[in-house]
Amino acid sequence: MGNELAIITLTTDFGLQDPYVGQLKGAVLTGCPTAAIVDLTHAIPAWDVAAAAVAIRTSYCFFPPGTIHVIVVDPGVGSGRAILVAAGYGHFFVAPDNGCLSLLVADRKIESVHRVERPSFFTPTISPTFHGRDIMAPVAAALARTGDPGQFGPAVAPASIRMVNLPQSAHVAGCLQGQVLRIDHFGNLHTTIRVGPAQLEPARFDYAEIGGQRISRLAWAYHEAPPGALLVLVSSAGYLEIAANQASAATLTGCRPGEPVTVHLGRTE
Repeated sequence: MGNELAIITLTTDFGLQDPYVGQLKGAVLTGCPTAAIVDLTHAIPAWDVAAAAVAIRTSYCFFPPGTIHVIVVDPGVGSGRAILVAAGYGHFFVAPDNGCLSLLVADRKIESVHRVERPSFFTPTISPTFHGRDIMAPVAAALARTGDPGQFGPAVAPASIRMVNLPQSAHVAGCLQGQVLRIDHFGNLHTTIRVGPAQLEPARFDYAEIGGQRISRLAWAYHEAPPGALLVLVSSAGYLEIAANQASAATLTGCRPGEPVTVHLGRTE
């Protein structure tokens, strides 16, 4: 990457209450003072590897080629789990081998993976509870300087890395079935049902069922529903979303992550 501006994104479950994010950035800048650091999110639910996998799957493509994405959602920190540097479609990813990269592998977006094994890239003192700061950040900084994932350790097959156990969606008997994966800041319910707009054309949509409620309003944008009304749409990430115009769908439905969602299809006008 040489003298080009290095862009490094950070995805963590750290929150902003503690100094962990600042320390992570400091470790990156120590190794690459010119790096442009982008906070993708620090609000991944604690230890939620599946949510991190979805976040990076739906976000990396909005950054220019050469961007380095660091994912530090690491409930196994200090254990024998590996740390990986992956590359694909012009992007780099630094993450623990715990499922954070598995959706990119499933999407065939990862072309190569190297296991990080060379401590010469790490900080002199490594905390067993903060590999993000002491291993992943220095590795990302070195990668920004050289663009060479192979320098950190041996290559491994992408198919060999750990896959996250993400709840699946299904198309069964005229219905799309899934569950709530996460709830965003606005109270929108993001589900595991990945759809394209054509799959939810008005002529095919009947209603969505969640938490004992039926939601019959299909919209392309939030404003199409009256304020406070529930609606169904396809999110900007391409997943089925249950929302409310200027209100919290989570509050209105009383639903939490894991709640079953069924979309009934087949209505004719």
